[in-house]
Amino acid sequence: MKRGVAALALALAACSGGGDPANTEAPDLETVAIERGVVRDPGDGSITGLYQRGGDRLCLVPAGETLRIGAFVLNGGRLGCSASGTARQSGDHLRIDFGNACELDARIEGTRIIFPANLPPQCAQRCTARATFSGLRVEQMSDVLSEAAALRDPRGRAVCGG
Repeated sequence: MKRGVAALALALAACSGGGDPANTEAPDLETVAIERGVVRDPGDGSITGLYQRGGDRLCLVPAGETLRIGAFVLNGGRLGCSASGTARQSGDHLRIDFGNACELDARIEGTRIIFPANLPPQCAQRCTARATFSGLRVEQMSDVLSEAAALRDPRGRAVCGG
């Protein structure tokens, strides 16, 4: 019996690599995922990815020196907003340009992006009826760039693609 227990202990030690200096430890799954770009490194400070809150969505995708941004807000029924443009991060601010003088400075708070309450009147052109981007507040849901780039508004338009 003692011989069987000793053989089992030796077999387990051999499988675990216990003490063998030639046996290097394999990296954990998170490290491998970060290295392969499947998961963002939490220490890189990047804000790219897909954000949401309720039916509202926002995407940020790298585009050279700037970011490609797209957002839509759903206020029920036919009320909503949809816009695409460029953004540039400066510290905890995100300068957004949706074109045609719809420019705004959003705040970055950890994993949240918050639009200001007062927007230029030109931003209303991207909305129907009384809908607005004013005060939009979204939380990062994914840092996978392919998900962010694939975001489509309710009418099927790609807001962060190409």
